[in-house]
Amino acid sequence: MNYSTAIFLVSDRVRAISVTYDFGENANRTIFKSMNRKISVDDYVVIPTDTRHGMTVCKVVDVDVEIDLDQSATIEWIVGVVDTIDFKDIQNQEAEAIAIIKSAEKRRKRDELRESLIADTGDALTTLPIFDPDKERSE
Repeated sequence: MNYSTAIFLVSDRVRAISVTYDFGENANRTIFKSMNRKISVDDYVVIPTDTRHGMTVCKVVDVDVEIDLDQSATIEWIVGVVDTIDFKDIQNQEAEAIAIIKSAEKRRKRDELRESLIADTGDALTTLPIFDPDKERSE
């Protein structure tokens, strides 16, 4: 008997979750177990590994999969779900801040150039039609 699958026999709360470490449809899939009923496809989960700090992140590709209780492979527990809500929120806030900074930078550069041009050329440049598009051109 595979004792890592025995929990599936004694608890209906245990779910078999299929995850992948690699990107793509043909990526290898591995089954893990969890009691977390909220885990769904496309979630990111932390799983135990023999590398780095003993954990890594994988993407959920299927939930509540059927397993062979007599298989020989050990099925490990999912460590936890990666909460990306705060991460995505801070990325969105940063994107807004960058847009504001870019706008202010463009305005500052425009003002500096305008000030420099007026200092060098006086009103000569500002009398060109391009500076007042509402002014009709004489033909």
